[in-house]
Amino acid sequence: MGNVLRMSTKFEPHELDLVRGLLDYNPDTGVFIWKVARAYVIKPGDIAGTDLGGYTRITVAGRLILAHRLAWFYVTGEWPEKDIDHVNGKLSDNRLCNLRLCTHSQNMANKKVQENNKASLKGVSWDKKTKKWRAQISKDGKKHHLGFFTDSKEAHGVYIEAAKRLHGEFARAA
Repeated sequence: MGNVLRMSTKFEPHELDLVRGLLDYNPDTGVFIWKVARAYVIKPGDIAGTDLGGYTRITVAGRLILAHRLAWFYVTGEWPEKDIDHVNGKLSDNRLCNLRLCTHSQNMANKKVQENNKASLKGVSWDKKTKKWRAQISKDGKKHHLGFFTDSKEAHGVYIEAAKRLHGEFARAA
């Protein structure tokens, strides 16, 4: 059937030498550099990876890998069983100091406000029925209604307090 590129979920610990033989990772910059030539277009010293919705992805040993997960593996020698969160919210910033293990819920708590949010405020949406701003927050997949407000900024303030209480260091206001 030929070579089929597959999105792998993980590398095994015994594959660490393979990865380190192909790539260098700089934990201060978050950049991977190829050590070997590949596919006639990649030369040693070239930056590895392409953009995938803001994330950097790298094809290693026929597997398409997200660079933040590969960075964690490269440094620790263990494939992350949990999510890896980008502390500053920049998905292409794969510096080691910007990466932390987390649950899926914590990762979602640190997510930036969605571009289609009419209020441009995280945790705030317009409720057509009440003609008020609704504040709500999610934790572990469960939505928590925080109230209705005439002012979107007031609703956002309530959201921020709830985020600090429920999400701690993973709380993101914007």
